[in-house]
Amino acid sequence: MTRLADEPEIVTLASELGLDWRQNAVAEVVTFCLAKIAKWAKEHGPIVTVAQLERVVCERLGLVIEEIREDADLERIVQKYVALREFGFAGLRSDFDDSTFAAVLRRNNATENSPDRFVAVVDYRGPKAARAFFSRWHEIAHLLTLPHQRQFIFHRSTSKRPPTERLMDEIAGAIGFYAPIFQPAVAAAINEAGMLSFEIVEAVRAEQCPDASFQATLIACASQSPLPAVYVEAETRYKKQELAHIRSGQSDLFPADRPTPKLRACVAVPNDKARAAGLRIDRNMQVPEESVIHSLWVADSESDDLANAEAVESLKDWKHSDGHAVGSIEVRIEGRRVPDKVIALVTAA
Repeated sequence: MTRLADEPEIVTLASELGLDWRQNAVAEVVTFCLAKIAKWAKEHGPIVTVAQLERVVCERLGLVIEEIREDADLERIVQKYVALREFGFAGLRSDFDDSTFAAVLRRNNATENSPDRFVAVVDYRGPKAARAFFSRWHEIAHLLTLPHQRQFIFHRSTSKRPPTERLMDEIAGAIGFYAPIFQPAVAAAINEAGMLSFEIVEAVRAEQCPDASFQATLIACASQSPLPAVYVEAETRYKKQELAHIRSGQSDLFPADRPTPKLRACVAVPNDKARAAGLRIDRNMQVPEESVIHSLWVADSESDDLANAEAVESLKDWKHSDGHAVGSIEVRIEGRRVPDKVIALVTAA
């Protein structure tokens, strides 16, 4: 499989931006965007929240963001810009299907100095709301990486992820929770509380980035925490060998021989402090029945009382199929049942 950094579209973009693409084009483009953000933040003066940073970046780009929170908003946005003789906006009525998260357009009748020469339209309806924060920064990333020689007219972000779109996601992840601003806020909140918890994540989200989903903020807080932390997503999955057997099309002699999916840590992301401390949960390992994560999974998800839970556990219970445990550290696990999975925060007890 070709590395994202070696994809021809990514190499071409890095080259057009005047970057050294020969080692790692993705890293070069992300660094380019971070440097641009840092320059604008320094020129602006003190910026204390991610939401404030977004406003500053949008001002520098000449970008305004329009939000679709209900169906009527889409028609309102179309009529607003068509009235300004921006007739290309009429196509938004058909562009926003189930797979489209956002779109960014260049206004034909705006000047180079207009504060709204670009317009990003972000869909918050239904399940798209969970991604809306990243959709905003994804569209910003497209404008940050727009080479001067390219004529930009329209871009639509969908569930399809070709190389350039995956690169924009990488950039959005780096600048959306911009570390020079977000990390000190996370550290201050943790220092005051003495721990990282869902309550702290929610407080940081409310202060720093109210538009971000809880899950996205949780991932960012765990990643940038000064304390060891692991972000986990658990859902039912097969082992790799079982999945290969199923995909092979081979039939089992007896129904009892057919593999059954188990609750597994399909995502397990430790921060640097966790790696150094030996606090880890390995990807795709089975969640032990003793874990609060398993209890959340089997509980009635309609019950508010069971939507969140926490417990102190030992990593001795987290074992691979060969019986080998990932460690012996006592950990605090706080989990939340969401549709189709359990999200959890693992920290040292």
